[in-house]
Amino acid sequence: MRKSIDAIYLAVASTTAIVVAVAATIVLALSMESADVLAREGLSFVLSPLWSPSEEGYGSYGIALPLAGTLVVGALATSIAVALSVATVVYLHEYAPRQVREAVSVAMFAMAALPTVVFGMWGLSAVAPLVREAGLGALCARGSPTGQSVFTAALVVGLMLTPYASSVVSAAYDAVPFTYVEALHSLGALGFERARVLLGMVKRSVAAAALLSFGRAVGETTIVALTIGSAFNPPLCPFEPAHTVSSLIASQYGNAFLYPGLTSALSAAALLLLATSAVTTTLGSRIARAAAVAARGEGA
Repeated sequence: MRKSIDAIYLAVASTTAIVVAVAATIVLALSMESADVLAREGLSFVLSPLWSPSEEGYGSYGIALPLAGTLVVGALATSIAVALSVATVVYLHEYAPRQVREAVSVAMFAMAALPTVVFGMWGLSAVAPLVREAGLGALCARGSPTGQSVFTAALVVGLMLTPYASSVVSAAYDAVPFTYVEALHSLGALGFERARVLLGMVKRSVAAAALLSFGRAVGETTIVALTIGSAFNPPLCPFEPAHTVSSLIASQYGNAFLYPGLTSALSAAALLLLATSAVTTTLGSRIARAAAVAARGEGA
């Protein structure tokens, strides 16, 4: 029995070491590839809006516009995902019959398992035409004639993230000690009144769901590349096409070898994207763990 436990421990430790080594290798490779453009551009790589690869010379590389697009799409998608997840959790826990709750739960699991390319194709073939037909592009100076825009990308990414955010909020909602639920019942609080109190108790988990969703949203590539329109516009109006860092990498990396410095610039962009996603995801995970520990302490 002891040998079996030792073998399992060794296997887990070896797997963890491999994962850490692979992550370190990715960071090291991106850092080495990024060194050239960072040495040439310096801080202007992040602050400059000029992205101009050239076959003749080194060109100019600034990712201010794609970085702004990444943050705007991430913020909008996170807002949509968290709002829908909170509404879904409240409905399922406070209003829905058991059969409906089970059916919605199965549908959520199915959505979470769908490849992102399916969401992207649906966004391009269904959501973008709806945005175009609604004439929302007319609200912007550079409105998209195809419906591909920051809003379209954020909406589809937000819907993709909803099952993910719902699982975090639902787990926290279920973890509220029954004594609190019983006390609310005794006071006659039902439906929205009870949900308002319980959501206040799990607000840290809602914040964790938002950070985790944002971490995933800023790195989403396939959906955004298909639905954002791929234009170097400042994301001042959500119904205009734009770029994110991930869509920029996806659209230009295949031909990067033709332009001096472009591979280095895209690697630096990927490194920045990795850092942003890692920071928000780590912070969200820590908040989620702290909320779970607090819930167990209250339930003791």
